[in-house]
Amino acid sequence: MAHDELTDLTQDRALLRTLYAPRKGIFETVDVPALPFAILDGKAVPDQDSVGTAIKALYTAIYPIRREARARMGKVFVEPPVEGLYWAEDMGDLATGRRDRWKWRVQIALPVWADARRLDKSVAEMRSELGETPMPRWEAVHEGVCVQYLHVGQTNDLEPVIRSLYFDYLPKEGLEPVGAYHEIYLDDFQRVTPASRKTIIRQPIRKSA
Repeated sequence: MAHDELTDLTQDRALLRTLYAPRKGIFETVDVPALPFAILDGKAVPDQDSVGTAIKALYTAIYPIRREARARMGKVFVEPPVEGLYWAEDMGDLATGRRDRWKWRVQIALPVWADARRLDKSVAEMRSELGETPMPRWEAVHEGVCVQYLHVGQTNDLEPVIRSLYFDYLPKEGLEPVGAYHEIYLDDFQRVTPASRKTIIRQPIRKSA
């Protein structure tokens, strides 16, 4: 996908707020454009240790890009949050929070100038710190129309919200999920208490047949 087909969130502050600063505690519909990401695919059950290790590796891999973005943008630079996508062969396991059966990946949005070649260069610069960690890949992701919800509290408390999304809100609105379930972690879990952590859940949707 060409750069001019991707949305640059650094240049669209209103869209940035819509996608990453929704109102708390309500389901809202958003249209997510094509965005460039650095993506690291999960290799184990998505628990705190495995996902946390992947997130650390992903931040390490893109550190030179983040450093360059700060230099380019100065005070207006906004650190993009880490995001997790989850799916299962049986979507019922997704809706009921059976994470032991989920597949997953973590990703971070990149500036539009940070293409696949720039990501490869960034990884090469950090290879000594990454060790044998798999290399993240570059991908343009277009989720389209989604329902999202801002949750404040522990991620372990998300199950009632997820169940409400799949078993209440979507059927009531004549909608159905399409694509992976999505969590966006707005806070550094090492610096924010569990009760104060902000997580956006997001689900691509379509009209029910």
